[in-house]
Amino acid sequence: MRPKYLIPAFVLLVLLLPSSGQAENGDASPRFIATYFLTNIRCPSCLTIERLTAETIQTEFAEDLGAGLLEWRTINIDGEGNFHFVKDYQLYTKSVIISENVNGKEIRWKNLPKVWELLGNEKKFRKYLKDEIVTFMAAH
Repeated sequence: MRPKYLIPAFVLLVLLLPSSGQAENGDASPRFIATYFLTNIRCPSCLTIERLTAETIQTEFAEDLGAGLLEWRTINIDGEGNFHFVKDYQLYTKSVIISENVNGKEIRWKNLPKVWELLGNEKKFRKYLKDEIVTFMAAH
């Protein structure tokens, strides 16, 4: 006769084990991507948004960047094959987008439009960006 707890414990153990190697490659974990979408035409405001966003992410999220939880990138929508981002993210100007990816598939995203409004106040710009990214990442 088997102990009555053996089978439920085994089932629980199997359910808790990662399937198909997900633990080894980390694909099941959420991954966040902060992207600044730009064009070939770069005005001083556009360059400032890119610089402040990069600096904020690199200083405020250094640990997340190092751990691979967050990625920072820029994409030129004028580049070959990149125009689809205009439709994908409903872009009408240069924008900062934060997105969440699970198993290599984007599951949600958010545009951070106030980067344009706060451009003239570096402290408020950085706080807005940090707060939005923290809130977005915490909501997964």
